[in-house]
Amino acid sequence: MLLVAGVAFAAPAPTVAFKTIEAAQSDWSDKTPPTSGWTPVQLPDDWSRRWGGFDGVVWYRLTFDAPGTTGQAALMIDYWSLAGAVWLNGSLLYRDASLVEPLSRSWNVSRLFYLSPPTLVVGENTLLIRVSGLSAFQPGLGAVTAGDAVAIQAYFSDIEFLRHDIPVFEIAFTLALAIFFLIVWLLRKSEAGYGWYALMSLAWAGYSINQIATSTWPLNNTNSWSRINMIMFMLCCVAFFMFTMRFCERRFPRLEQAVLASFALATVWMLLSSDIATTRIALSMLSLILYLVACIAFLVLTRKVRRLDVIALNIVNFIVLLGAVHDILLFTGGLPGTLYYFPITTQLRVVSMAFVLAWHFVASLTRIERFNQELVDKITVAKQELALTLREQHEMALSNTRQAERMSLLHNLHDGLGGTLVNNIALLERKPKRFGSDRFLSILKELREELRIVVDTSTGQNNEPQSLAEWLAPLRSRYVLLCENRDVTCDWHLAGLENRYMPSRYSRELMRMLQECVTNALKHAEPRNISIALRVEDNFLLMRVEDDGRGFDVTKPGPGIGLEGLKTRTRRLNGTLSIDSQPGATVIEAAIPLPT
Repeated sequence: MLLVAGVAFAAPAPTVAFKTIEAAQSDWSDKTPPTSGWTPVQLPDDWSRRWGGFDGVVWYRLTFDAPGTTGQAALMIDYWSLAGAVWLNGSLLYRDASLVEPLSRSWNVSRLFYLSPPTLVVGENTLLIRVSGLSAFQPGLGAVTAGDAVAIQAYFSDIEFLRHDIPVFEIAFTLALAIFFLIVWLLRKSEAGYGWYALMSLAWAGYSINQIATSTWPLNNTNSWSRINMIMFMLCCVAFFMFTMRFCERRFPRLEQAVLASFALATVWMLLSSDIATTRIALSMLSLILYLVACIAFLVLTRKVRRLDVIALNIVNFIVLLGAVHDILLFTGGLPGTLYYFPITTQLRVVSMAFVLAWHFVASLTRIERFNQELVDKITVAKQELALTLREQHEMALSNTRQAERMSLLHNLHDGLGGTLVNNIALLERKPKRFGSDRFLSILKELREELRIVVDTSTGQNNEPQSLAEWLAPLRSRYVLLCENRDVTCDWHLAGLENRYMPSRYSRELMRMLQECVTNALKHAEPRNISIALRVEDNFLLMRVEDDGRGFDVTKPGPGIGLEGLKTRTRRLNGTLSIDSQPGATVIEAAIPLPT
């Protein structure tokens, strides 16, 4: 900023003084200066103040004396608005491409000419400058300087840096920043502030092209160019206002709608207005007021915020506002010249927004790192709690497994070995004299087989699959013999079991269910007939055990664990069980799905 300020306010090197500076009106078609009507003027000159409403050509005639002993001389013309040509002593030094509409745009372009004989003569020299301009765009001629080439070259380089180089860099930076923030907004639509800032930057880049454009392309006249340029400026101020609201995380729906509606009306007014000069001044002032309101609103809304990014933006807003005020005064004719400060001060906005972005990025990283650390701490605690819970569950599972094994052993002993013991004890009590040594030996072998089955079941042996008929064959023969010894008829009806193979677990459970049903009937019902039916139907094994004993009340729990064990085994096989009993008829039915 010190460098820019030093360049902006530096005085030019000592120059040759002009003897006379005059101006005269002319027509668009005149190729030579008029012979009369010359009026003394001072430079810089805005002829709209003298000849209000005049659109056309004004000739400027300047005379100066060149000493014969000086070194190489140079001539610098600060600007002419809008297009022009220059002659020295009748020799053409430069001519813009278009001196009629669409006019070349030299309003912000400085010209440097090196002078030497025979163009430059010793003594009096006459400089003629033809300027084509429109009254709405401050037509006229800027400062003209002649003198030592080295000093004027240095001054020209400084002015060129301010008027051309800085705007070019500013447009490039602004476009880069606009594209970046636009991408951020497209990726995160919730960041509406960045979207408005991208729109503001794009609009400002479009407006800033006016600083370096030397033609009206792609438009066909100066007025059209001015209309679009003014719309870009208004859009920039409106987008800045919206950005300020979003950055402060505030919403004022009615106010925002009013601002957007006003922008739409102002755009229509600018496009349709015939008095461009008045309209531009009015809309520029209104846009500047909106910009001022946004800056003040930002200051008010963030007055209690002590974040460095907010403080930086407030300082930058103030500096840019000063530049905007200066440029508006320059634009409206309140100040002479064409050196606009707003493009220079907006470089601060580029830097400040980069700073704000970096600030938010670092803040986001800090929050992410803090969150990650909290997450790691919580995960560590969760792992410890999970390990403790898993250990407790493991111990509980071991305890449940032991309990389940005990219950399984209990049911196996009850249904198998217990049932055989009970039946043989009952038979021995009823007919003790009919039991010889062979019969006792048979009973002992039967108990041995039952004990073997219990051991195999408990240790997981004999897991190879067998058909249901093979599993039921020993049980069928044993119970047929037992029933005959007790004068009970036992009928078996089997269908579709020969080619049905089931895992040993299923077969043992089914066998225990049959044992429990028959044992309960022999022990408690005193039947004369027992009927056992098993068949396969629709991938289900259907079991039915029926006796004609005295029956029992199915609603009352029995003294033993037989029926409960029967229900438990049925549930383990995912089957269903029904029991119906009355004197003379007890029916137990089960439907068990066959494993696939």
